[in-house]
Amino acid sequence: MCDGGAYQRNAEASPISKSPPSQSQPKMVGRSRSSNNSRSHTPPMREPMTNFDELFEQMQDSDREVGDRLRRHLQFFFMNPMEKWSVRHQFPWKLVLQVLKIVFVTAQLVLFAELRMSHVDFMEDTTVVMRHKFLKNWDDDRDALQYPPSEGRYSVYDGKGIFEHLAFIVDAYYSLQSESFASFSYDLTRGNSKRYARDTNASLTANVAFDKIPYMEACLDRIANVSVYNNTYEFDINDVYECTSLNFTKEEVDAIRENDTNIIDILARRKITFHAEDALRISKATIKMRLRTIHFSPVTSDQRPECYLIKLSVVFDNSHHTGQVHVYINNVISYVNECNGRVIKGDSIAWDTIIMGILDICVLLLSVASFVLCLRALIKAHLLKSRAEEFFEQALKMKLSVSDKLDFLNLWYVMIVVNDTCLVIGTIAKISIEFRDFDSDLFTLTGILLGTGALLVYVGVLRYFGFFSQYNVLILTMKKAIPSILRFLGCASVLYAGFLIAGWVIIGPYSMKFRSLTSSSEALFSLLNGDDMFATFYTINDSNTVIKVFGCAYIYIFVSLFIYVVLSLFIAIIMDAYEVVKTCPLPEQLNSPSTRAAYSPSNLLNLGRLTGNICIFHQLY
Repeated sequence: MCDGGAYQRNAEASPISKSPPSQSQPKMVGRSRSSNNSRSHTPPMREPMTNFDELFEQMQDSDREVGDRLRRHLQFFFMNPMEKWSVRHQFPWKLVLQVLKIVFVTAQLVLFAELRMSHVDFMEDTTVVMRHKFLKNWDDDRDALQYPPSEGRYSVYDGKGIFEHLAFIVDAYYSLQSESFASFSYDLTRGNSKRYARDTNASLTANVAFDKIPYMEACLDRIANVSVYNNTYEFDINDVYECTSLNFTKEEVDAIRENDTNIIDILARRKITFHAEDALRISKATIKMRLRTIHFSPVTSDQRPECYLIKLSVVFDNSHHTGQVHVYINNVISYVNECNGRVIKGDSIAWDTIIMGILDICVLLLSVASFVLCLRALIKAHLLKSRAEEFFEQALKMKLSVSDKLDFLNLWYVMIVVNDTCLVIGTIAKISIEFRDFDSDLFTLTGILLGTGALLVYVGVLRYFGFFSQYNVLILTMKKAIPSILRFLGCASVLYAGFLIAGWVIIGPYSMKFRSLTSSSEALFSLLNGDDMFATFYTINDSNTVIKVFGCAYIYIFVSLFIYVVLSLFIAIIMDAYEVVKTCPLPEQLNSPSTRAAYSPSNLLNLGRLTGNICIFHQLY
């Protein structure tokens, strides 16, 4: 069925006529909606027709006038903004607001993305520095993101390796300020913050006396006990998580620097051991420390110095108890107002900060105005639906079908209300970030809200392209094809799920790309789009001949079935909808004087007040 415009709907399909009237009033003839159409192999029985003009002639004059007003109001309601402008010169405020939102939201996101990228680059660079600083044998090749990875996971394989790494961490921590070419410092509170704030000659990384350096902390995640009796292992598997402050003295640190093995006795005095008998008890060992650093990047638009707190954890992961202890770093970087008592401030407000502030205010105002107008339109649509439903039930003794009721709900307006909500909340969070009151989670939340809001703004503007016959092919094709696509995807998803489970269970133990359900789905989706095929074949371990043969056959079948059959049918469904849509007729013109007079406000219903009797509707706005 061709759907060339919002208002174009044959009156015979519904008692709600959406077709605009011509010079003479059209006859209202429609099918009864008391029963639903059903498809069958035999030709369906033609439903009885209802002549609404005859019903109108049998009504009282007051009811007939209300019906005429309702019919015109419904026809005007289902017109698009261009048609409303032709009929009544009603200015399309919502369209103008959406266009302005695109301009200002795009400019806002460009500046926010630059700020966000600067922040992310700083966090990633800081993480790289921490790895080189606190992991003994870390090299530059591990910093590069490679697929497949050229090296295995960073690990140690014996107790001696663990103690060597612990000694290296202790040495690096207590040498932080003397050996780092960066503004790292310990997380401590200076005594007189005013003195340091006024002392322009004070170094932000001034050396700290040894007894003022905060202690590191060692935390062990282990089971309660493992004992051996008559060659039998007895496990007490209650989880125990305990932390110990590593209050090293200067002599102990110097001894560790002289010889790595000295740390064994030093930790043993604090009841921390990593002997062979501890391998089954200890699941994870974590060394925790807190640092502070300053971020200052004059090459970017955000040139103000910022102070950050780094919560650093070096984790020795022995949770698999295989003898391979994975070593990695976790760090949480958050913004703070002071760096050890010194307030970090720039000299002046940058020009880009002023521009961002103006854009934020404009986006807030536009989003609030758009929200109010679209919410008002949804409320008026609900009131009109209630009036129509009441009239049909009391005057025509008929009930509107569910599909007719849903026609009053404009999902485009619902989407615009959602994107305005995202933009308002995201902009308020962005303003908080610009005032330096944030953490990394707020940065992430703001990016999600603003990005989602911007996407919905652009999608919402597509609605207005659909009102022009030269540009509405995409919208009408999607509208026509979506029901068939959803039914097709329902069947295809069942087939995809079968391949997914089979690949994960059978190939997963022998291929890194199928090791988890999520990674298996990602691998299959890549194959479906013709990507990464050779790598998928290559990563299947050939140590098991049966699995190698099955894996290759599995991939051949999946690729052949989904690329040559499923995707081809998917494209055919869309092309079929396109062939139907491109033959749609052009909408008729609605700019005649008589049409304008018919749709003037005085000839429509007043939705501002509801009464219990349809015969006494208010007739004027």
